[in-house]
Amino acid sequence: MKNFLNISDLSSQELREIIEEAKIRKSKRKKLNKTAVDVDSPFAGKSMIMIFEKPSTRTRISFDLAVKQLGGSSIILNPDGIHYGKGDESIKDTAKIFSEYADIVMIRTTSHKNLEDLAEHSDIPVINGLSEISHPCQVMSDILTFEEAKGNIDGKTIAWLGDGNNNMSNSYIAAAAKFNFKLNISCPDK
Repeated sequence: MKNFLNISDLSSQELREIIEEAKIRKSKRKKLNKTAVDVDSPFAGKSMIMIFEKPSTRTRISFDLAVKQLGGSSIILNPDGIHYGKGDESIKDTAKIFSEYADIVMIRTTSHKNLEDLAEHSDIPVINGLSEISHPCQVMSDILTFEEAKGNIDGKTIAWLGDGNNNMSNSYIAAAAKFNFKLNISCPDK
């Protein structure tokens, strides 16, 4: 898999493989402390650049800890502290620089277009940590949590309560089609 920008970009099988791999890894970590590296260290010698255009607590901690648990390292960049499409450096230029220095990029952005541009010009995988259109990692973790508590999500009914046209509802709609669950959406009139 090259990038993970939207749930709709991956096949049902690819998404299922991600969930099943997460279940296995989580089960194997039960006796490890939070900072211990997984025995197989699949990211050994690899680094992930993380960009946070939007503030974050859970996403920042989750991604930073996860890459370390997988045996890798992380570099957290503030978009105000780098060129990132500003001045004489385009997003294409930034993508090429990231590709030279790291193995993967995760971005939490206010612009899905910037995310797509970064992925288009990057030679390394790009993960959507959140955009105004999509929040695929959050919905995937919600599905994992559901399945840990209630079993396989296939054929189940899930309710979404909140804004009707936002990144979470968009990702839930895509996930319902890929994971074959019924989705009921309830949102305020305005």
